[in-house]
Amino acid sequence: MPEAAAIQPDEWATIHDSFDPFAIADLNRVVLDYAHIELTMANRWYRRTSPGRACAVAGRCLTVLGLMGAVALGLFMVAGVDGAALLPLVCAGAGLGCVAVLGFFVPWALTPYRQWDRTLCGVAVMMVVIAVVSIGAVAVHDFEGAPRWMLAAPCLVLLLVAGGAIIADHRLRTTEKPPAVDIEMLSTGEIEVLLAVRRRALTILRSRGVVAYADFRRFDGTPLDASAAGGA
Repeated sequence: MPEAAAIQPDEWATIHDSFDPFAIADLNRVVLDYAHIELTMANRWYRRTSPGRACAVAGRCLTVLGLMGAVALGLFMVAGVDGAALLPLVCAGAGLGCVAVLGFFVPWALTPYRQWDRTLCGVAVMMVVIAVVSIGAVAVHDFEGAPRWMLAAPCLVLLLVAGGAIIADHRLRTTEKPPAVDIEMLSTGEIEVLLAVRRRALTILRSRGVVAYADFRRFDGTPLDASAAGGA
């Protein structure tokens, strides 16, 4: 499995082995390695107008809805649900699946120093599986709601979009590490952005039992320094 040159702090917290001892210096190092990307994206967000931010939030909501719609498509097709509404349901489910893939792919494509994204690849692979299973269900079941080719076409489009995202991720990602940031040169606002990123990662670690609730405040209050001492 590919490894990112600078892994996202949230992802690092998600895959951190719960049996390995935790040190806040390790998380600080991850946050600082990814800081250039995080600060660039934060600056873009703050430069957006209110309508732009509203559109971004709406896009995220639509992405979640797309995931739900694609999963529902796979379940309906495997269960052999039939009827006059089958074709619109298949088109809607496949369309929402494409929206979900693009909802993860487009922000990643606009990210500087694009790293390998486990979430994007996972979603794309899931959509490939749903599309293949749906096409297989069309071949196996004798649906009366619409001709087989009409039911298979939207699923094929979903397959192409998801497969294209996987290929694009492979071709467009970089193995180059983002430029290092000098913590002493950052403004107070930029440090607050990075502390918020670390806090999210700590919250994930706390939910997984890697960081104890009693230690959360202590870790959250430590300086953002890769040489900071401390352990779980």
